[in-house]
Amino acid sequence: MALAPAVALAGGEHLPTSARFAGMGNAGITLVDLWCTGGNQAGLAGLEKPMAGAYYQQHWLAPDLAMQGLAFALPYKKGTFAISANSFGNTLYAQRTFGLAYAMKLDEGLRVGVQLDYLNLRLGEGYGSTSAITAELGVQARLTEKLWIGAHLYNPNRAKLGGPYDEKAPTIISAGLAYTFNKQVTLAAEAGKDIDRQEQYRAGIEYRPTDVLFLRTGVSTGPTRAHFGAGFRVKQLELDLAVVMRSQLGLTPMVNLNYRFK
Repeated sequence: MALAPAVALAGGEHLPTSARFAGMGNAGITLVDLWCTGGNQAGLAGLEKPMAGAYYQQHWLAPDLAMQGLAFALPYKKGTFAISANSFGNTLYAQRTFGLAYAMKLDEGLRVGVQLDYLNLRLGEGYGSTSAITAELGVQARLTEKLWIGAHLYNPNRAKLGGPYDEKAPTIISAGLAYTFNKQVTLAAEAGKDIDRQEQYRAGIEYRPTDVLFLRTGVSTGPTRAHFGAGFRVKQLELDLAVVMRSQLGLTPMVNLNYRFK
């Protein structure tokens, strides 16, 4: 199991780090959120106030397959700067990622973003480690008052992991759309393609019955997974919960807590 994350990384499992996105089938490419640091960085340009957040998940309820992350975004003039850090693994295998992003509004209906990532993989004592620099590019555009489209490219430079892996990090192209029916309901869908593997599809819906509560569900393929989530907004605090169900392997619970500065 310790080697599974390396295989997943090379196999196109570069998914957003966000319980909100996970609750919607990981279909977050057109949304605005702090955790666009791990999805589509263009969405950071939609933030109006500084935000900080922490994230945690356990793949299939296994403590040794836990992931945690931190993120901070600072809107400044027409753009937003953001930093993020994610950690996965244990003493036998560890994966660390650090990101530096910048996003800006070209106008009210067009956002673009870019991020540089430092990726480090390390096995247990005696096996060494390897690192690489990857990049991410994203765009979001408004077609109508209710319809947004987005696109994202991960690792266009085809960074090589090297070391004991001797393989490249995945290069993934994603595109999608989101339709806001009203202030309560948003539907999102997208497709992603690792250039070396089969495409994946993701779709989800977010329903806001009150100002405080959000309910979410979705589905994703490659393999097929069911997604469920809920969110709570109380003044400057945002709490998002999600669970992803995969047959045979079981449940992956997720949580993130965000704080929106005044």
